[in-house]
Amino acid sequence: MSHFATHEWPMLLLILVRLLIIFPALNSDTDRDALLSLKSQLSDPSGALASWRNDSSMFCDWHGVTCSRHNASQVISLDLESLNLTGQIFPCIAQLSFLSRIHMPNNQLNGHISPDIGLLTRLTYLNLSMNSLNGVIPHSISSCSRLEVISLQSNSLQGEIPQSLAECSFLQKIVLSNNNLQGSIPSKFGLLANLSVILLSSNSLSGSIPELLGSTRSLTEVNLNNNSISGKIPPSIFNSTTLSYIDLSHNHLSGSIPPFSKSSMPLQLLSLAENNLTGEIPVSLGNISSLSFLLLSQNNLQGSIPESLSKIVNLRVLNLKYNNLSGVVPPALFNISSLTDLILNNNQLVGTIPANLGSTLSNITELVIGGNQFEGQIPNSLANASNLQTLDIRSNLFSGHIPSLGLLSELKMLDLGTNMLQING
Repeated sequence: MSHFATHEWPMLLLILVRLLIIFPALNSDTDRDALLSLKSQLSDPSGALASWRNDSSMFCDWHGVTCSRHNASQVISLDLESLNLTGQIFPCIAQLSFLSRIHMPNNQLNGHISPDIGLLTRLTYLNLSMNSLNGVIPHSISSCSRLEVISLQSNSLQGEIPQSLAECSFLQKIVLSNNNLQGSIPSKFGLLANLSVILLSSNSLSGSIPELLGSTRSLTEVNLNNNSISGKIPPSIFNSTTLSYIDLSHNHLSGSIPPFSKSSMPLQLLSLAENNLTGEIPVSLGNISSLSFLLLSQNNLQGSIPESLSKIVNLRVLNLKYNNLSGVVPPALFNISSLTDLILNNNQLVGTIPANLGSTLSNITELVIGGNQFEGQIPNSLANASNLQTLDIRSNLFSGHIPSLGLLSELKMLDLGTNMLQING
């Protein structure tokens, strides 16, 4: 034993040192070979990958490649946006086992997202949006447990959003808009504590909105528009203190609009248009002083327009067209000087229009109130609304003379038909 200890240990230590030297080199060759393999699968008409050469060993200097500061043999990031690259990146890219960032939007990448993506266990950021990817999002995506951002919008992806994606507990942004995704939204998305943005618009999603989605304290943007989502709007969404953007339009949502919390809410856009919503517009909407865009058109809303809406002093667009709203429009609504678009057509609204309308709505560009039962005279002050581009007051009960509108140089569309107006002689 003493002979072995004396003569063999130095030899073993020497072998170990050599292995430590060799292993980084082996990994270096592995990442370099993976990059060259990836290049071989891509068409590069603009020559963006010209530096990716067989005779170049300095692959950390190749265009779009970033290596680790701690180990220069490990590729940790690929940034190849808008380079007109065509072809498939899987499974080659999954061989870059230290990757934490893949940023390749706005190319012409095609093929499937391989289940091999699950091998990228260090991945935190994945952006392959605006390409031509097809097939399904593999369930193995859950193995990318450190994932914070997934953006696959504007591809041709099919199938369902994998329930396993909700297992990526660090997710902050889920962007899957403009695909052909079906099925329901994973219910456990509402349990993602760090989720700030969820954009799933323009798919074929069905089922209901996850009950707990609005309870996430980090959530700022929700866009589910242009799907086939049904059921009621979860009240938790309107109790959020962080949401600034909610678009649930063009779905099959039913029931009433839940009341809004009295607490501070930074909401700037709310669109519930083109659904099957019933009941009245909540008075509590007037609590949302930050609101700029309120779009509730093409539903079955009833009752009167709440006077509380006039407290939203920064409101720019109010669209309530094609509902069953009735009664008088609150006069104070015509005093919101920030309004650029006031669209109330095809309801059952009555009353007169304030004489000073053209002065109080000084920024108005679109005034559409046709298909109601407004009466009285068209205000002469409309001639002062110098930004007006669309004026539609057709199919009402207006009478008297048509005011002079010749100075409205921006006016592009004028419809005064089916009223009881007189033309100045």
